[in-house]
Amino acid sequence: MSATDPSALALFWLAVIGLAILAYVVLDGFDLGVGILFGATKDAALRYEMIASISPFWDGNETWLIIVGATLFAAFPAVYAVFLGAFYIPVLLLLLALIFRGVAFEFRVRGAAQGFWDRSFAVGSLVAAFVQGAAVGAMIRGIPVVNGQFSGGSFDWVAGLPFLCGIGLVLGYALLGAGWLVLKSEDPLRSWARSRIPVLAGAVVAVLCAAVVAAFIDRARMTGSLFLDLPGASSFRSSASSRSLAFSRAHVSVATHGRSP
Repeated sequence: MSATDPSALALFWLAVIGLAILAYVVLDGFDLGVGILFGATKDAALRYEMIASISPFWDGNETWLIIVGATLFAAFPAVYAVFLGAFYIPVLLLLLALIFRGVAFEFRVRGAAQGFWDRSFAVGSLVAAFVQGAAVGAMIRGIPVVNGQFSGGSFDWVAGLPFLCGIGLVLGYALLGAGWLVLKSEDPLRSWARSRIPVLAGAVVAVLCAAVVAAFIDRARMTGSLFLDLPGASSFRSSASSRSLAFSRAHVSVATHGRSP
């Protein structure tokens, strides 16, 4: 094994982080998705059933996010430092949204200002989902690092691709939430949730396609090329450059001969 190869321990912790992220997306994803759908209806009976369907699970699902953060801090402190520097504002918004969402979940049943807490629960779910997707989109664009330190600005994550990824994750979580409600509820909530699934699935696909296009546009802006450094790409670029140069020389030659007596 060379000095640049990762150790078995590093691969182990990387696998732990990957599994924890997957568990969080699936488990807290439907939880946040139900919260997003909660804001899509004003029917008190439907809202009550939505809350009842996630009430036994919502608090425990967020444990996976704690595992991701703690493991990243302990196993890969350099990565943690770069990540937190690049996404300080999204992480802060995520924590505030999750805290406010949890408070709203508990206080909405106490009668006082229930409308305010209902809106807070829906908005907290929406913000938490959006900033997670925006952070993923910003990582796809790339994070500037110099000497092991984040060298960008606090708002580098505010761009087209992160915005699309944020919307995509909101829709994806809502789709997971609709599936959960179909599985765990009865009519009329089950029919209400089932009717939303085709629309949400189509919207997720549409946003995903737009995000792919935005990713290629970002790559072209940053590198001057849409190619992905695949085998044969460099030879294709060289061939294209040669044809362009030959065309330019031919054009100059024609223009020169055209001006000669």
